[in-house]
Amino acid sequence: MKKGLLLAGVLSLFIGTASKAQTFHYGLKASLMFSSIHGDGMESGIKPGFQGGLYAQWDLSKNGKWGFQPELLFTQATAKKSNDFATYFVTDRNTYGNDKLQLSYITVPLLLRYNPIKNLTIHVGAQYSYLFYANENIFKGNRDALIKNDIGAVAGVQVQVAQVHFFGRYVYGINDVLNVHPAERTDINWHTQQITIGMGINIK
Repeated sequence: MKKGLLLAGVLSLFIGTASKAQTFHYGLKASLMFSSIHGDGMESGIKPGFQGGLYAQWDLSKNGKWGFQPELLFTQATAKKSNDFATYFVTDRNTYGNDKLQLSYITVPLLLRYNPIKNLTIHVGAQYSYLFYANENIFKGNRDALIKNDIGAVAGVQVQVAQVHFFGRYVYGINDVLNVHPAERTDINWHTQQITIGMGINIK
């Protein structure tokens, strides 16, 4: 709860500071997300999910070429363990556990914006996600499969059409999100991946 309030406070600070600039914009966005948890014991295919929330934009240069874009998003994702899950987690697996993981995150992308031409934007940056809800029981002893914090590298493109923009984005998780590491296999790591396609609309 405290981390959620902190994230909301950080975005409010961004908006409050940026609102003094002439080029400041903020709005709402939503996207279809395809995600996966890549690693031994997990199914490799991407799964559909949802992402939506708030964003802010303002320029860092007078000519509008460079800018900054923070976002505060709700992320809903799913994952599934693979058929060979028991091979990697011999003693830790929950024999009667479900195959699927249902995951909910608060996500904060912090993006650098570059506009090579009018109405086209390239995004690069970092993304922090906090796992606040997980419906899963794949490990015995009621142990969480995933850690709470996920940090990713972001790259994407955006096309502006009047007050509406359309975007595509790829995120690769940098840190290992696996919480339960088997004693007999210290080389097992899990990393998240996301592909999002969506749209946003400027309120201001």
